Amino acid sequence: MAHVLLIDDDADLVSVNRTVLEALGHRVSVAYSGQEAWDHLATLAPDVLVLDCMMEEFTSGFELAQEIARVYPRLPIIMLTAVSEQMSKAWTFSPEEDKDWLPVARFLEKPVTGEDLDGEIRELLEQVSSASSKHGT
Repeated sequence: MAHVLLIDDDADLVSVNRTVLEALGHRVSVAYSGQEAWDHLATLAPDVLVLDCMMEEFTSGFELAQEIARVYPRLPIIMLTAVSEQMSKAWTFSPEEDKDWLPVARFLEKPVTGEDLDGEIRELLEQVSSASSKHGT
């Protein structure tokens, strides 16, 4: 299974997702802030990040995704958010079209069940593995 780094300032949501993902066989590390995420990334090698969009500030998750993608360009990021509650419901995300300003592989609206998150993680890592195999990396 995957090593997942959950980055979210909502301790209750982290606890629920961690419990479900661990029960489904994943190894899970957690960070409750951007700085904790960087501390973990310095010592861990997660397979995937699950990142909250709005943490310390409204744009913290967006900024952290950009910074992490610059340093770890092959590390897939799944962003969880309730941003459509704060913005227009018409706002959409396309990994292909929006990758320059938001370099994430998936953009999921909260609430997301742990089982759905597991499915997204598995699907994403399968795609990454398949792409690596095709490119010989």
